[in-house]
Amino acid sequence: MNISGFIASPGTFGGNSLLLGGLVLTSILCVVLTVQLWRLQQFKQKHLTQLRLKEDECQSLSESHQVLRNLMDHLPLLIAAKDQHGCYIECNQSYLDFLGLSRNEVIGKHARDLFADKETYLSMEQQDEQVRLSNARHSQSRWLTGVSGESHLIETLKLPLLDCCDRFGGVLTISEDITSDNRMQQIDTHRNMVLEKLAEGSPLSDIFSELVTFTETLYPGIYCSVLLVDELSNTLQLGAAPSLPGFYNKAVSGLSIGEGAGSCGTAAYTGRPVIVRDIRKHPYWAGFADLASRAGLAACWSMPIKNRQGKVLGTFAVYYSSPSEPTRDQMELMMVNAHLGAIAIEAAKMDEQLSQLSQAVEHSASFVMITDSDQQIDYVNHSLIEATGYRASQLKGQHVGLLSTDDEEPELQNNIRDTVQAGDVWHGERRIKGCNGKSFWVMSSVAPIRNGENAVTHLVYVSEDITALKQEQERMERLAFYDALTGLANRRLFKDRLDIALKQAQRQQQSLALMYLDLDHFKSVNDDHGHEVGDELLKEVAVRLQSTLRESDVIARIGGDEFNIILPDIAGYEAAEWVADKVLQAVIVPVVIHGVTLNISASIGLTIYPDDGIDAKQLIKNADVAMYRSKAQGRNCRLRYIG
Repeated sequence: MNISGFIASPGTFGGNSLLLGGLVLTSILCVVLTVQLWRLQQFKQKHLTQLRLKEDECQSLSESHQVLRNLMDHLPLLIAAKDQHGCYIECNQSYLDFLGLSRNEVIGKHARDLFADKETYLSMEQQDEQVRLSNARHSQSRWLTGVSGESHLIETLKLPLLDCCDRFGGVLTISEDITSDNRMQQIDTHRNMVLEKLAEGSPLSDIFSELVTFTETLYPGIYCSVLLVDELSNTLQLGAAPSLPGFYNKAVSGLSIGEGAGSCGTAAYTGRPVIVRDIRKHPYWAGFADLASRAGLAACWSMPIKNRQGKVLGTFAVYYSSPSEPTRDQMELMMVNAHLGAIAIEAAKMDEQLSQLSQAVEHSASFVMITDSDQQIDYVNHSLIEATGYRASQLKGQHVGLLSTDDEEPELQNNIRDTVQAGDVWHGERRIKGCNGKSFWVMSSVAPIRNGENAVTHLVYVSEDITALKQEQERMERLAFYDALTGLANRRLFKDRLDIALKQAQRQQQSLALMYLDLDHFKSVNDDHGHEVGDELLKEVAVRLQSTLRESDVIARIGGDEFNIILPDIAGYEAAEWVADKVLQAVIVPVVIHGVTLNISASIGLTIYPDDGIDAKQLIKNADVAMYRSKAQGRNCRLRYIG
């Protein structure tokens, strides 16, 4: 192709113009191409950036998912998610541990593939269906068998999973093993029952029977025994073991205390718990393995029973038919039983000692004081001198009131004189003081000495120091009659006080009001903030009730978040209503506990004696009915019972 025509010759105008035009055209094309290339580069860069953002977003989501899974795996709660067909799509490690399965063995499966019990998986499927139909949460508690073969009380909350269009997409299950809490509540009730029996003076055998029976009932398949230390022979003697074979009990009773003498002999010797997982293999049981085998016993855990000074009084033992170790709950119960057993043994020993001392007092006495018929001191023995710090010369010729701390001493001495003048022996408790002003409790017996004409010439005071017993009785009574958490009267003391108040109201023809108070939504406080916060809230409510009501009013915590209040000598319903309003106002004041502000309220039921009823049972029922009506009416209010 000839292109000479397109190239200008040097020195010609036309050639120069053509050359200039070509350069301009080439420049324009270069600019256009450069712009297009830049735009193409920008387009590529933009899409590369978007791709990188997508990759980063995917990476971030993946990392977030892993963080959430790690977080779930470290939670003690049992968490699982199912799709709308009931197929597992996610679960945490606690859930897998409970089932004893791996993640691959769970994901993609249904409940009926994982739980052998038909009733269990059908119930789960039914709950899932209820969540799907109602599109609302559902909760339930039931006993399930875990991988260990033990039954667990599981509290479950199920929530609907919704997609981006708020359509049902599956079920989220959040479960908590509350077996331990349930057993702790039972143990607490058991402890209170034993303390009540002790306060009532039940025999030691009844206390031991209660300890053993409760433990064996709470944990089927175990057998318990109580052995007591015989200090004279340095052996263990049978206290109670109703479920163990007779031949075994006979062989064990009289067991020498020492290291290696089985679980109980060793525990009594060392003063420490002894846990033997496998009797056949443990050296402590080398001499008793055949005996245990014949009795069908394979494991033995023994807890020493010790008094407050650390002295071993006996052992509480648990046997199991297969090799095993105690759970945390079982160890806790063993310690509780050992503590209760120590209190019972000490109380029994104290009763026995007091009986012996009272016999000794009748014959020789510990504190002896003789006065004339006008109660002027003639003689005091060495024990009383040591106890009071007085010299005999300082006491002779003085009135017995010198040793008294009671404001009612004149009335007391008149009562003593009248009793012995009538030919009777006066018995009673009183406080006496020494020369340093320190007082102590004594149990006294005052008997007359008569002359040949049968006239009373002298009085003999025989006394024993019972300060420790009084302190123990006061402590026991407090445990038996008052709520350990709030310090308020418990249900038992409340019933007693109500009976007394009703008799007084009937005798004096007065009105009496009974209030039944229940906190609103208290369960939510425990669920949202924990039982520790709930307990602190109950204590705060108790303080508010005490500061709002009269000293003559009786406030009792009868269980959970329920309180009963007795208002004696009330003018009528309007006065009781006014008091109830004061109580409501006191309760609703916000309270801050552990940095959490709680807004609470209460519902109150009111009933009046004798308008609504004349006996305790009827009034309690009335107040209960009225309280539930106030709940139904909207809470944070009080209602009077209307039959």
